[in-house]
Amino acid sequence: MSNEDAHPEFALPEIRRDPVTGAWSILAVGRSRRPGAVPGKVNGEPLCPFCPGNESLTPPEVWADRGQGPPDSPGWKVRAVPNLYPALMPEAGGRGWRRGGMVGRPAHGEHEVIVNSPDHGLSLGDMDAEEAERLIHAWLQRYRYHAAQPQVKQIQVIINHRREAGASLEHPHTQVFVLPVVTRAIRDELHEARQRAARGCNICAAAREARDDGRMIYENESWTACVPYAARAPFEVRFIPKRHDPDFAASGKDELGGMADVLTRVLKGLSNLLGNPPYNLWIHTAPCGGRDYGCYHWHVEMVPRIIIGAGFELATGMFISILAPGEAARQLRESMGIASEQ
Repeated sequence: MSNEDAHPEFALPEIRRDPVTGAWSILAVGRSRRPGAVPGKVNGEPLCPFCPGNESLTPPEVWADRGQGPPDSPGWKVRAVPNLYPALMPEAGGRGWRRGGMVGRPAHGEHEVIVNSPDHGLSLGDMDAEEAERLIHAWLQRYRYHAAQPQVKQIQVIINHRREAGASLEHPHTQVFVLPVVTRAIRDELHEARQRAARGCNICAAAREARDDGRMIYENESWTACVPYAARAPFEVRFIPKRHDPDFAASGKDELGGMADVLTRVLKGLSNLLGNPPYNLWIHTAPCGGRDYGCYHWHVEMVPRIIIGAGFELATGMFISILAPGEAARQLRESMGIASEQ
């Protein structure tokens, strides 16, 4: 039986499995207290907790890229702290439960915030290559640290850009979710990868096909950026490393540099085209735990939040997009000034 149901005051988060769909969800009642989480609430915080000088407003840092100075003081370039309103918690231990078809377990894990930069207004798309590579290095360091911990099944790295995309604080930041289960999104991608493994990697093939039919946006020596064939929304972009590897943790310096280049160029183009739209960006990488996921190919996805999903999307899990992928790629290339190169 759920501790939440038995004791309403119990505040630790839970992971619950829907007996109809088989999907897992996280019940984290404490996150309703975060700034702007509930419609109608006003963020009364007078100071940004992510700006330099306000380090005391966050939990103690767990990692930082800094020059001189002690922890939890100014002087950092990227800073990682536990989320003040976590969806997963290391103290949420204990056994799971089953009541009829209802299955749940404590949401044991970790939930961190990586403050992308000391600059309150500097988004990933506004960064230069050096700043972006520094941020991606922070993602990699925190990913590697958590992936080495026992019982971790998946690590999800995300950016919610602007409030309309789910950001509760304006200062650009990344979230890292350390999960005790493998999510449906990754399980579905693993299934697709295994289905066609005998014919080669499906993501490598997707990059080639995008190049052939005009959906490629930009590429450098180590990365490609393209609009997916079955894009879920206008200007959705898939960023694919050219070296086939299942695991983000295996990335080297050259790959990180190429990743910084492709992300900043395309996000700048998106901002030029649409006027700094809200978007969600995330890393999809193989589950943790040491199993062989060689058929999988890690990558990055970005979906602008310019169309609101409605009843059909919720009812079916299908998406309706109103812009042809090739046209979206053409417009993005043009906004980047490289239309003639493709």
